[in-house]
Amino acid sequence: MNKEKLAKSVGVCTHFESCELGWKVDNLLPILKDLGAGHVRQEIKWEWVEQQKGVYEIPALSMDWVDKVSRAGLGILLILDYGNPIYENPLDADGFAAYAGFMAERLKDYPIIAYEIWNEPTNFFFYEQYGGTWSGKESSIWLEKFQELISKSAEAIRKADPTATIITNPGEPQFFHLAEKYPVAFKEIDGVSHHPYPVQLPPESLPLGGGEISADHGIVSADDNHSFLSLFRRTQEQGQKCFGKTLKLFSTEFGFSTYNPAEKPGWAAGYNEFTQACFMTRAVILNFVAGVESPCIYNLMDDGIGRDECEENFGLVRNEKRNYEPKPSYVAIKRLIELLGDDWEFVPEPPVKLQLPEQQFYRGLNWRKKAEEPFILIDGPLLYWFKKGDQFLCFFWKAGRINGETPAPFARLNWEHAPDVKPVKIQDVVSGEDLPVCIETPRRMGEYSMRLILTDLPVRPSPVAILWQSSKSDLESK
Repeated sequence: MNKEKLAKSVGVCTHFESCELGWKVDNLLPILKDLGAGHVRQEIKWEWVEQQKGVYEIPALSMDWVDKVSRAGLGILLILDYGNPIYENPLDADGFAAYAGFMAERLKDYPIIAYEIWNEPTNFFFYEQYGGTWSGKESSIWLEKFQELISKSAEAIRKADPTATIITNPGEPQFFHLAEKYPVAFKEIDGVSHHPYPVQLPPESLPLGGGEISADHGIVSADDNHSFLSLFRRTQEQGQKCFGKTLKLFSTEFGFSTYNPAEKPGWAAGYNEFTQACFMTRAVILNFVAGVESPCIYNLMDDGIGRDECEENFGLVRNEKRNYEPKPSYVAIKRLIELLGDDWEFVPEPPVKLQLPEQQFYRGLNWRKKAEEPFILIDGPLLYWFKKGDQFLCFFWKAGRINGETPAPFARLNWEHAPDVKPVKIQDVVSGEDLPVCIETPRRMGEYSMRLILTDLPVRPSPVAILWQSSKSDLESK
């Protein structure tokens, strides 16, 4: 297993134990391979493995998908989770730790990217059973009990497999409280996973950060712009402050539902399929920009066919009852994976400038006016830059809500002191449309560099990719 390449792969969440809902591994593996996914995120629950105290066995159904996914060359981000009713306390920390140690010993020869201890403790059992404050501020018994479980479980996993990557998923503000109150719990923890669902917002923004939210949570987990990127930046800063190490960053669930909320509004917004594709591709790029390893889209497949059910419509493909038909988001993510590959490096400071002529900002358009929604403070053009061997790859788009009423403005891309490169492909990642390469006459600025300007670049809600190819071997030094 090449963990470095898997860290740069895109994964999807699966539910192979729910065969009755269409989650049949034999049907979905070809879809995973066609997508270009590098890994899956899947659970094997404690209560399935230990049905009699002290007797551990992974069920045949679970081992079947583990074997098949592994043979297909995919990695596994394995969730260890939930209570066990055979214990007087279903959340018994010592019992859970023994199960976690068994799992690490049993699966040490499989391509496990990471063991993720628990999933959303405020939604599943800990907060409900023990009580306290939801965010973990002030006195929170559930947080104290949760830190005990992850500490003992991580020690058991480390003993069984010293090379394992161990992560945990406390929740977004909950992690910050946990790190400050119980830093010893992270002694054997390598990384933290977040579930950065924008909920009702575009992918660049999260319902975190800002004065009122931070005050309510009792901790600052994102910046005043409520930005996606700041959550992960602050997570690493918190790790350095509280336990003096750089945490690995994981985003093990994020997604956008295509349900119709008109009849039965759910916890998340419902989007049309074009918007889901735009938001999903933007979210994947933002994850990699944030330094996230092995991001996992929720979900590979719709869990049902109810048009008004939020939870049933997160998939990249439709349910088995609709023949696993790909949504536009599936095609877009497949195209994004093909563009990125697994040999890229993120370049924090792009060598180019994206210029939008002032005359294209008409009065009244949301390009120019102040955002009406207080959480959406990031709504202008964004550009991110990646290096791929002797190639460069950049993505740009208009952040924020999607407004299809007006044409996209056109931008210029100015690369001062460019090395000997040329744009060989400009493509809309969502539609697949190949855009014309319009280059102003390059101006030589020295023996090894020039001023390179691209024009007529539409800044759309869907990411546009530009692939640049070097014609010189000395690109690395430029």
